[in-house]
Amino acid sequence: MKNKEKVYNTLKELSKDIRIKQKKGLTAEEIGEKLNIKRNAVSHLLNELYKEGKIIKINTRPVYFIDKEFYEKQIIESEEIRNNKESSIRYSNEDTFAKLIGYSGSLKTQVKLCKSAASYPPNGLPALLIGNTGVGKSFMAQLIYEYAKSINAIDNNAPYVIFNCSEYANNAELLAANIFGYVKGAFTGADRDKMGLLEEADGGYLFLDEVHRLPPEGQEKLFLFLDKGVFRRLGETSKWRTSRVRFIFATTEEPEKSLIKTFLRRIPLVINIPSLNERPLYERLQMIYAFYKEESRNLGMDILISNQVLNVLLKTKVSGNIGKMINVIKYSCAQAYCQLSDNKSKILNIHLNDLPQEIKYDAGEILNSGSFNFNGMLISRNKIDEHFEWGIEDDKIINEITEEFINLFESYSNGDINIDVLKKNSFILLNRFSDIVIFKNNDKFTDSIVYNGIKNVIENILSIIENNYGIKYYGNTAIIFTHFTNKLLEGINTNYKYSCADIENTIEVLKNLFFKEFTIASKIIELIEKNLDTKLDKIALIYFTLYIKSMNKSDNFKTINSIIIAHGYSTASSIASVANRLLGQFIFEAFDMPIDMSSQEIILKIESYLKNIDTSNGIIILVDMGSLEAIYKTLPNLVDGDVAIINNITTQLALDVGNRIINGQPLEQIVVESVKKNNSSFKFIKSNKKKKNCIITTCITGIGTAVNIKNLLQQCLANDNIEIIAYDYDRLKGNGMKDEIFKNYNVKLIIGTSDPEIEKIPYISLEELIEGRGDSVLNKVLKDLTNNKTIEQVNQEIIKLFSLQNVLGYLTIINPDKIIEQVEKAISNLELSLNFKFSNDLKIGLYIHISCLIERLIMKDPITSYNNLKKFEECHGKFIRYAKSSLKAIEDIYKVEIPTSEIGFIYDIIYSKVKDLAV
Repeated sequence: MKNKEKVYNTLKELSKDIRIKQKKGLTAEEIGEKLNIKRNAVSHLLNELYKEGKIIKINTRPVYFIDKEFYEKQIIESEEIRNNKESSIRYSNEDTFAKLIGYSGSLKTQVKLCKSAASYPPNGLPALLIGNTGVGKSFMAQLIYEYAKSINAIDNNAPYVIFNCSEYANNAELLAANIFGYVKGAFTGADRDKMGLLEEADGGYLFLDEVHRLPPEGQEKLFLFLDKGVFRRLGETSKWRTSRVRFIFATTEEPEKSLIKTFLRRIPLVINIPSLNERPLYERLQMIYAFYKEESRNLGMDILISNQVLNVLLKTKVSGNIGKMINVIKYSCAQAYCQLSDNKSKILNIHLNDLPQEIKYDAGEILNSGSFNFNGMLISRNKIDEHFEWGIEDDKIINEITEEFINLFESYSNGDINIDVLKKNSFILLNRFSDIVIFKNNDKFTDSIVYNGIKNVIENILSIIENNYGIKYYGNTAIIFTHFTNKLLEGINTNYKYSCADIENTIEVLKNLFFKEFTIASKIIELIEKNLDTKLDKIALIYFTLYIKSMNKSDNFKTINSIIIAHGYSTASSIASVANRLLGQFIFEAFDMPIDMSSQEIILKIESYLKNIDTSNGIIILVDMGSLEAIYKTLPNLVDGDVAIINNITTQLALDVGNRIINGQPLEQIVVESVKKNNSSFKFIKSNKKKKNCIITTCITGIGTAVNIKNLLQQCLANDNIEIIAYDYDRLKGNGMKDEIFKNYNVKLIIGTSDPEIEKIPYISLEELIEGRGDSVLNKVLKDLTNNKTIEQVNQEIIKLFSLQNVLGYLTIINPDKIIEQVEKAISNLELSLNFKFSNDLKIGLYIHISCLIERLIMKDPITSYNNLKKFEECHGKFIRYAKSSLKAIEDIYKVEIPTSEIGFIYDIIYSKVKDLAV
């Protein structure tokens, strides 16, 4: 029997002992313990069974499951459970306001005020609901009453009395009589004493709708009651009456103009309910679904809404708000139902012609507006809808992660950490965030109409971004952005320690560090807000920028920047879009220059752009006409590096320039060769700014170890006068002094695991630093950069930090004491096989290399490329056998296999010290 069958049978069996009033169902953990299967595996199988319709899933914390047949049987047997069938599954908590669409979104503030009105001791607070006709004031009032009962602020059987003041607006005496009651003989026809609404509502709520229709005398009597808690019936003079009544008022008018000031002052909470058109698009989508779902139940039919109908309803301005929207939906269902040719049909199709004429009037303009359209919607009458709430604990963790981000970027701004540490820790936090927002809740939303509506918009936006900026995205990118957007739209609990200023500061640092990713994130957010008709929290910029950066972790902020400027409304954008897409990277930013735009205007735009990006590596500007060449006169003061302007831009020229930028060619070489190849002309302005001093760290086996050496060295040498840069060994070795790094920096020293042999640049091996033999070279390099006292401090720090154990502990995740012992045995075996002793510096080099090698294999990131691997295997078969034999014990201990390409690098390290190595 398969595990899935075991889980299903166990759930069916255990469900028989459940009493739904006492317990909602069974958890994955309970079933896992019964079957001795891991909880996450059981959870996965239960979710599959739920999607197949075999079991019921109740999304509380924790999630409960119960056999569907058993559950339905219990419902038939219990009237109470049948009446509450939907609510027991629909909401993940007991919050009455969860019924309200937008309660954690656009109505979040209003809901908070409503809860305050109900819970404020001892008798709540009067509340005035204001808003246009049909916005949902009556429904909100009902929810306040239900919430007060749910928190035991009033008795469960407390009265809820509704009175519309407009019904008696033309008869002030009768209006007052209804509210306050009257005594026999108070007016003509008063043949008996009668209690009023204040007495009927004693112990509960009185909802006075259209309260502005209450005359001033009535308002005066009410504010006396609000003040003192006493009143008299109409015609009564001898005694005062009391009643414990909570008030909810509602009006469609401006309170200051329609209510007397003394009365208005007695109402501490004024709650504005927004119109339908002011509500976010995603909430309107929820409403349309909910209202059609109600009609689906009433008709006993599934409803299929065409994409045209859905988009018109979403984007048209409905004058009567929610009330009118409900009527429009009922009308469309009635029209479609009348046209059914087959009474046995189980699906009601809603088309554009089924909408009222006044709605159809603007349909053409709406559908051709160019904004994103949603797909159609199928509503099942039998499907039990699940509305999921993000737990308070989730919000707490998200806020904690955001706070850690803010602290991390503040540390970077203060100089406490470097860019590599910032990036590394940012991506760790981003993964934690993804676990909470996305993967923890991944199976909850995929069937949600709102989730899929947002996902449709996100996919369209990502397609535009790919077309314009060449950023390729994968399937899970749309899912991740959809989950995060959905979370932001639902709202994040605002009990956090950081301020708006903290968020702004973090965003500013991100903008400076990762400008291109920041630009793309800004465009994505702008399109989301426009197409979902909403406003996202500013933390979206932080997470979107970092996620885009995580998709491409290379330091593209060190590359040459390039922009395209062309006359016309979209000429530059079109060329940049094609080039970026074909190159697969965001290389070109476009500046369109309509014919009526002056050169000065375009220069101001370019200047604003250049102020926000790192131009230390120079900038290439591609222009379409000679008149634009004049812009170069203002640029040298804004650009830190060289400036090149190439005339007569074409798509072919852009692709050629972009490809050379990606391949890391020097700026001047790019310009000269591209112009020659494409028959263009150019202007070149050499930067006269002084180069910054730097020390390069490098490693023969890749940039990762070079970065770790750099981080370790920065602990010894934190100096504004010199920058430490991790750099690719093969690039240094192959390009020599012609490499771009030497044009942009005054390189004072190279530190690494193998000498790239750059003429006139001193080199210190990592082994020399560990053995304490690099101080004379280091002192000579630092002599012109800092004072003797600082040099001495640097030397002391190097002695302290650059021990073999400490270096290995810093470069790898492996226990340095154990690895030294294990590598020592391997090196000893290799010495015996080769029949000669290794020097100390060679041993240290091998300690470092083999330790990093083991870590790479453990992390499943081996170096598989080695120059002329086939030739190496043919010429050095004996060495390969010796090395494999010597390293066999390490392979067994760490459960890894060392590839021949990695052995090739071990050979190179030994050969660099022993030139007559003949194996």
